[in-house]
Amino acid sequence: MGEIVGELITLFADGFLRRLHVARTRRRLAAGRPVRVPCSARSDRPGWQRAYVNGRLHITPGASVAGFGSRVLGHNELAAGGSFHEPEPDTWYSQDWAATTYRPPGGGPPVHLQVDSRYLPLVQAALTDPRSVRKG
Repeated sequence: MGEIVGELITLFADGFLRRLHVARTRRRLAAGRPVRVPCSARSDRPGWQRAYVNGRLHITPGASVAGFGSRVLGHNELAAGGSFHEPEPDTWYSQDWAATTYRPPGGGPPVHLQVDSRYLPLVQAALTDPRSVRKG
């Protein structure tokens, strides 16, 4: 019984804390300040791994690039202004961690991103039109 209660407490605390972090991220982006969004990424690009790697997406409002940083890959840049597409169909994803495929402008191999579904609208806005995430 104690294990079930412990898991429920963790579940609700994680959801509450994640909601607070998403609200803080949204406020920082609206104020024009850089943010880091936890996510996983993979790509067939040189310097990337073909399996998902946990890291953070570094977003600066109005910048022409965003960066994905992880301990495994280091820092890799993504050109902003691309488009989002459905993830690869043969992979299973949890409901909480939405997966999407980002195609940078000018072609090149796509980058597959997995991000908490609460962050997904922010990530999509920041990468497709970096000026849209900042007020004014």
